[in-house]
Amino acid sequence: MTIAVCAPIVEPGPTGVGVYSVNLVNELAKLCDNLLVYTSYPPAFAVDPAKLRKVSSLTRPARGTVGFLGRIIWMQTSLPLRALLDHASVVLSTGSEGMLLPPVPQVVTMHDITPLLFPDLHPHASELLFFRYFLPLALRRSRAVIAVSRSTKEDLVNFYRLPAEKIHVIYEGYDTQLFRPRDDTRGVRSSYGLGHYIHYCGNILPHKNLARLIRAFGLIASEIPHVLVLQGRHTPYTAYLEALAKELKLEDRVVFLGYVPLRDLPYLYSGASVFVTVSLSEGFGLPPLEAMACGTPVVAAKASSLPEVVADAGILVDPNNTDEIAEALLRVIKNPELRAELSRKAVERAALFSWNRTAAETLEVLQAAAKGK
Repeated sequence: MTIAVCAPIVEPGPTGVGVYSVNLVNELAKLCDNLLVYTSYPPAFAVDPAKLRKVSSLTRPARGTVGFLGRIIWMQTSLPLRALLDHASVVLSTGSEGMLLPPVPQVVTMHDITPLLFPDLHPHASELLFFRYFLPLALRRSRAVIAVSRSTKEDLVNFYRLPAEKIHVIYEGYDTQLFRPRDDTRGVRSSYGLGHYIHYCGNILPHKNLARLIRAFGLIASEIPHVLVLQGRHTPYTAYLEALAKELKLEDRVVFLGYVPLRDLPYLYSGASVFVTVSLSEGFGLPPLEAMACGTPVVAAKASSLPEVVADAGILVDPNNTDEIAEALLRVIKNPELRAELSRKAVERAALFSWNRTAAETLEVLQAAAKGK
């Protein structure tokens, strides 16, 4: 059986879906000899170079709308032909995208349908049209669908009316060698000019609810020495958040770190007093999982997939309640015994997830799809 993985979404400095794609492929390569990977950035993968197939860099997310449309066009034109020429038994698309007319069995990993859940926060017409009309057709013509959480599966059933039995929930994992508690955080913290801080890591987008997080931080800023660190690539929305921080007189207390190299991440997680994510919608929630693996207490939204990841190992809050977010952060920061308990629970909870497990369960789905089951 030859597995072809469609991962043009991977680019230098991958985040989110890119991280999922790279780690899944690396683990699948250990379980399956006949694996091919279509990607615009081959150096991201730790697999035999002979298994990599280069595609145009115009398909990368960094290209914005051009990259998005480039990927969709490539998948409908070049990918079907390549799959046939490479004698693929099954094609796995890792990025919530797929072929409309797959010439071989297709499996699509779905991370989320956030643009449909919050259309007002995703104004790009091409993206909305894709999720509303194009994607459901591709999913119906797929042999199977992988959802990265029960929450995503429920959304697919409710919005697209997909048969529940067609959707397989397979959780993501994390790099167990990289993400672990670190005691020697002073060097990395000092390189970013950080002392005491509350840590957010993720995309800087409206549905991440960062404006409310800044307001919640403003309610407790006078009681603590901490700064609020918002770590993630700068986007057009960053300017709005910077203006909000200035309006609230928090411009010296809210730090926009931008993109951080992977090697620094475990130290930033470990050095934080608390990690926070109050996103309105998450497909899975990789940053809180990585933070928990580093033993960092977590405050997370009681919404979408985050309770599945965090469970009782963190404090869950209403993402629409500014006071509740502020109170939870303050409670963790002011209570050393609570921080120690949450740290212990976090490490234990994170140990339940691994990329090896993700790959093994994914391989089972791919094998069944290739056999027509």
